[in-house]
Amino acid sequence: MSMIEFKHVEKYYPNKFHALKDINLTIDKGEVVTIIGPSGSGKSTLLRTINGLESISQGQLLVNNMDLADKHTDINRLRKDVGMVFQHFNLYANKSVMDNITLGPRLVLKTSREEAEAEAHELLKTVGLADKADSYPSMLSGGQKQRIAIARSLAMHPKAILFDEPTSALDPETIGDVLAVMQQIATQGMTMVVVTHEMGFARHVGDRIVFMADGQILEDSRDVNGFFDNPQEPRAKEFISKIINH
Repeated sequence: MSMIEFKHVEKYYPNKFHALKDINLTIDKGEVVTIIGPSGSGKSTLLRTINGLESISQGQLLVNNMDLADKHTDINRLRKDVGMVFQHFNLYANKSVMDNITLGPRLVLKTSREEAEAEAHELLKTVGLADKADSYPSMLSGGQKQRIAIARSLAMHPKAILFDEPTSALDPETIGDVLAVMQQIATQGMTMVVVTHEMGFARHVGDRIVFMADGQILEDSRDVNGFFDNPQEPRAKEFISKIINH
């Protein structure tokens, strides 16, 4: 059952930069798809089209049966179903961790404060930060902020979560904690699309790997180990060999 479907999607920016070129990609419910490739290859742009942060120029993009090319599509309704975890956390600095997690459910899902806070406590346990409910973002490390951002996304009961390089702004010693939480979510059947430079995560957690370069999908493989051991495309071969020899 497909959750996300790109059909001949193109993305041009006003300066005529061609960011996405003939993207065809179907992601099924419960699938964990990692998107890798060199910087500037269109990975984050592709991800951001899925919840309407970037518009598409041509083609069709269906997310949970909603057509993003249709101007009548309710983007806010779509975003209730599709969570997003950003590179730089995007937490409200003036609100406690508890308020950061419960704000969305209370305002958008109309959950009572009591129920939202009870669920937030459970989610904080899930991400290993049960003692941080009353803390403020300024009191947390980058890795802790990112785990709070993941808890905040889960609090909205999304049908899919998009991760845009969630570990690239973190200190090396905190990356493992964030990846462990993501791995845990993956085992629970959440549809996940992850743009990442963490090849270990891509190799061991992803059901499928998509390699992008120059705005195109050059390789799309469900044989993840096979891709890392023997990529078919020259650009993918070059990319993998640089990373492995780095």
